[in-house]
Amino acid sequence: MKKKLLFIAPNYYGFNEVVYQGLQSFSDYEVIEIDSTRPYKYKNICEKIYNFLLKTFKGYNLKKIKTELYIQQTIEKFEQYDLLLVNRPDILTKTTLESAIAKSKNSKVILWDSLKKIPQPDGYLAKFNDVLSFDPDDCLKFGFTPITNFYFKEAQNSEMNFDVALLMTYDSRIKDAIKLFRYFERHEIKAKAKIFVSQKDEIKERLPKGMEVIRQIIPFEKSCEYYYDSKAILDLSHPHQKGLSFRPFEALGLEKKLITTAKNVESLEFYNTTNVLYLKDIDNIKFPVEFLKDEYLKPSLEITKRYSLKNWVESITS
Repeated sequence: MKKKLLFIAPNYYGFNEVVYQGLQSFSDYEVIEIDSTRPYKYKNICEKIYNFLLKTFKGYNLKKIKTELYIQQTIEKFEQYDLLLVNRPDILTKTTLESAIAKSKNSKVILWDSLKKIPQPDGYLAKFNDVLSFDPDDCLKFGFTPITNFYFKEAQNSEMNFDVALLMTYDSRIKDAIKLFRYFERHEIKAKAKIFVSQKDEIKERLPKGMEVIRQIIPFEKSCEYYYDSKAILDLSHPHQKGLSFRPFEALGLEKKLITTAKNVESLEFYNTTNVLYLKDIDNIKFPVEFLKDEYLKPSLEITKRYSLKNWVESITS
């Protein structure tokens, strides 16, 4: 009988599905998945009205109650789990978290954000056997186990129509993105970008040529495809973010060059100035002419495989 792994994570643009598929493909476990943000759909208009009355007069939210019930019922499907993996434990109630941990021989939490960005409730992390984090400062301060991100798609034989490609969510980084795209335009560097702006927000800035607003975010599983026809991926790191995003690893898997504002990229074992351009100062851009002209320099196969989804899954489930 296969060992059982319980994976609990929110559905953020399909990222959880990529990890779930990786766990199914590259681990020896039977994987049970729980979407901790699965929305509850009303059965009919009467139930919707009933929930409105509950919230107004009792302070209860039927949708939250039903979501909690779904999580609890899924946990109870099996008597015991060999491994529990949780992303964003702060979304779970204390009762739910304790129930999942009590049923698991081993438990690990995966933090893809720093504690400064997403604090965790008091005592939550201490309940786990291991805390995995991509933030080097948190690992140093709290003794967490360091992990990196990964790539899950490999190089394609595609025609190169663009020099640079950018995918990002609309936030404070838009100012840097605009400065870069104006620089690209002045220096005849062919660049494209899709900027996801939520339906409730309006973009205030006037965008340069090549930058496009989208209202539906590209699912994580499909996002890599946007880079296929470009020589380089542009990575604009979040302010105060110390851990590296997925962009350096996607660039490695797709055999693309990387242009990034993340200083920590220089610490990567596959960092070299032929493939990676670190932009230290957006207001004083130094862009070597040969960067986009020189051929991509392939790292060793051993290094490349180290950052694959397969290796990442094997590492966290060992």
